Amino acid sequence: MLSASPILSNTVDAFHFTSLLSSYIDYIVDWNLTWFALKFEPTHDAFFTFEHALWHHTFKFKLFLDELPTLEKLKRTRPDLYMNELTCCSCIDCMEDLMHLFMCKRRHLSMQQTLQSYQNHLISKLQEAGKLADIDPTPFITKLSSLSYWSFFSTNWSSYALVRGLSTQAFHQLISRFIYPKKFCDEGYRCHS
Repeated sequence: MLSASPILSNTVDAFHFTSLLSSYIDYIVDWNLTWFALKFEPTHDAFFTFEHALWHHTFKFKLFLDELPTLEKLKRTRPDLYMNELTCCSCIDCMEDLMHLFMCKRRHLSMQQTLQSYQNHLISKLQEAGKLADIDPTPFITKLSSLSYWSFFSTNWSSYALVRGLSTQAFHQLISRFIYPKKFCDEGYRCHS
């Protein structure tokens, strides 16, 4: 664990990724947005019942806290049931820990499709908001698309963090600049005309 400097207290050192980072400042977690997203509860209707919402909420926190029952966790908690030699049942090559769930060569395509679906959803929401606010969303969509969140590979912490529920300050600033453009222009940020 790294020392708790002001910058590092808001970074990902608690998530064991410090060895993958080239620059800590690029990966500062926006904890307010992260907690807001984790605590957000969608409305219930005929298709998304209270039970679905409860399962969804539980899953989000287990994913965030690395508490999903991966094979490696099961081997540690129940060594009488799970032999230490067992590996991922999809690829049969690697230990199945949380990171491997996202990086497994057999799941890579579906994970990439999930990220692409999420990106498309965000873009459609930006386009809707742009129409309502009479703002051209193209620069924001271009910036959003250029962020490293949208592809999985072993050293890309940001995509893994996004799936786990962490929101970075860079992501928050991009969305905030779109929602509150005058505030960011007034505070000296580069503004889009």
